[in-house]
Amino acid sequence: MKAYLPLYLYAVSLASLLTVTGILWDISWHRSIGRDKFLSPPHILIYLGAIFAGLFSGIQVIWNSIRPTETVKASTVRVWGVFYSSLGALFCIWGAIAMLTSAPFDDWWHSAYGLDVTILSPPHSLLGLGMLFLQFGACVGVSKYLNTGDTVGKYLFRILLIVSAASLLTMIYTLGTQFLHTRGMRGGQFYIIAAATTLLFLPVFGRALRMKWGMMAVALGYFFIAALSNWILQIFPAEPKLGPILTHTTHFQPGNFPMLVFIPALLMDWISRSWKGSEWIKALLLSVCFVLGMLIIEYPLSGWLIESPYARNWFFGADSWYFGDPPDWPYRYKIHPFLLSTPGSLAIDVLIAIAIGTLAARLSLRWGQWIQLVKR
Repeated sequence: MKAYLPLYLYAVSLASLLTVTGILWDISWHRSIGRDKFLSPPHILIYLGAIFAGLFSGIQVIWNSIRPTETVKASTVRVWGVFYSSLGALFCIWGAIAMLTSAPFDDWWHSAYGLDVTILSPPHSLLGLGMLFLQFGACVGVSKYLNTGDTVGKYLFRILLIVSAASLLTMIYTLGTQFLHTRGMRGGQFYIIAAATTLLFLPVFGRALRMKWGMMAVALGYFFIAALSNWILQIFPAEPKLGPILTHTTHFQPGNFPMLVFIPALLMDWISRSWKGSEWIKALLLSVCFVLGMLIIEYPLSGWLIESPYARNWFFGADSWYFGDPPDWPYRYKIHPFLLSTPGSLAIDVLIAIAIGTLAARLSLRWGQWIQLVKR
């Protein structure tokens, strides 16, 4: 028996991947070329994702609303007394609208204020919010079919959900790049932000997927989205076109080497399956596992990535450099003392990270129970 899955779910899952890939490309474009246009290739990829998600979700809503059957009414929500839509499609439509609205806003912003000095400028914040809505809508839309109990096609549903959830997690980390970068891994703030963002979303996906290693699968998906973007972009030539050019580069510059979140996620999956007691204790265990796991892995790895000549290659991309920074900066291949936390300060920040992570994980577990009940 062949599984039936609405075409719009394929479209929104693909849109989730297109949008985050476009964002990673756009960031590399700014680091490598500097100057871009309204319809630069990365922007086109992002807008295509918004159009895919909005168009296919909108068609689904209109189709359900023309002659709604009792089955359609039972499996959708009614909007404005006229339209019948799945919950996931609603998120995707509003996300697509926000993304497409941000495009002319961003063009006007550049004309009025020049180049962005931060990732989260007002137009980019609107774009990022729209992306998160779109990607979360894709997750909810696929979860609806996993929740029906129909075993036919469940593997396909899970693949689409992993793609959508991994795209969302990658987007979360990209928005937090200011705090979640390699040079920040020796400071306590990195672990606080990483715990808050990861533990708010990863347990949700673990429950939504209803599989043994759900959190690890999503974390691996994030790793490969970010890593493949880095590896592929470096192949293509790109030269700076905006001064001052202090470092001459000839190819697209990759972003940071992805965090190895899938390692603590593996243990988090085991804890989630094994612990049968209080949800608060489970949240605490997940938080301790994640924070200490990241500390044990990323703290020494960051030093190696920054200082070791063996990391300056295509795979790790540690020699990536912004053309506007001087190539002979003393701390290019050293950890700046300003970014180092003292042992006492780091210990306090780790405890804060565990506390915040516990609250985030508890909310995420409750959120996961809700998403397991979505049938519309």
